[in-house]
Amino acid sequence: MDAESPETVFKFTAEGVDLEFAGTEEFVERQVKRFRSFLQDAVGIEEAAPATAVAEEEPKAQTFLEFVDGRPPREGRGSIQDRILLAIYFMNVVRKQREVGGDDIVYCFKQADWERPKNLHNALGILKRKIGHLQEGSRRGLYQLSPAGLQYMDGRYRA
Repeated sequence: MDAESPETVFKFTAEGVDLEFAGTEEFVERQVKRFRSFLQDAVGIEEAAPATAVAEEEPKAQTFLEFVDGRPPREGRGSIQDRILLAIYFMNVVRKQREVGGDDIVYCFKQADWERPKNLHNALGILKRKIGHLQEGSRRGLYQLSPAGLQYMDGRYRA
């Protein structure tokens, strides 16, 4: 290696294994490819497609507005609770967000151009204590659908 070309270093450390390649960039790239091939053969997995190809094929994340398009909430009595449950269902099931706070619900209401509940925390308390469709999250003010709430939403809207 000549003095003008900078040294490239690859370090790998995991569960008691320390591996280091140092040299020209080309040398290190060849060694990393060989190491990757060795690991794939050792654990029996096929080489994954390049990350750019996967990124192009991933579907665009569904928005709340797209989600509620085919799932109209009730009108009149119980409509606020139904809309809150729909927002939490979207965040829990579609977005895979385990716990939902008031800000998440308000965001969904804004996206759908729904009137914000006058007393959101009271409505959440009723859904949790009286109806049983919500359960508390890991902190005060965080919620998730209870098994009964999930069953209700699955039956009502069939995601």
